[in-house]
Amino acid sequence: MNQRVPIRDAGFTLIETLVALFILSLLSAAGTGLLLGALRTGDQVRTRDASQQQIDLAQTLLRNDLAALSARGIRPDDGFSEAGNLFGEARTGQEPFLRFVRSGWMNPGMLERRSTLQAVEWRVEDGQLIRRAQLRPDAVRDTPVSEQVVLDGIDAVSVRFLRGTAWSETWIGDAGQALSVLPDLIEVTFEFETEEELRLAVMTGGRR
Repeated sequence: MNQRVPIRDAGFTLIETLVALFILSLLSAAGTGLLLGALRTGDQVRTRDASQQQIDLAQTLLRNDLAALSARGIRPDDGFSEAGNLFGEARTGQEPFLRFVRSGWMNPGMLERRSTLQAVEWRVEDGQLIRRAQLRPDAVRDTPVSEQVVLDGIDAVSVRFLRGTAWSETWIGDAGQALSVLPDLIEVTFEFETEEELRLAVMTGGRR
């Protein structure tokens, strides 16, 4: 008589199912880790890009301003002191570390009733680099003012002026010298809260 060989039931045992679930959970955890890592990397790249764009904008604006530095004097607010063409020294708070007149403000066809000059101030306040422009050199009460925050995260700023072979950490444009005298080069250094440093040196051409 022929014996029947028992046929094993189709499907997985409990142990096999548990092993499969364990492997699946490991793969899911690894995939999730990779996805989160990619997202964090993307956020860091976007943050660095935004920060670099800020730095590029600050460098461009400051470089353009200094390159267009004019010997035109600025009338003091008190109306009595001598006019000066450039004031600069390391400061914090609401006092500007640079104040001067720049040329090159476009006025196509001279359609606007103004010159191509404007008074510009740069200051660091609460960690922000701020550019302030008065839309005419000698401001009056109704003179329009444009103010822009161009960079964040600044801890300190220093400035130096080169005239001939001599460096100075201050420049006072009305200190007994002709208004035609300007530095040959201006160097501005920003120290960031991250302990990084940005140094910008701009040739002004100077005048003798």
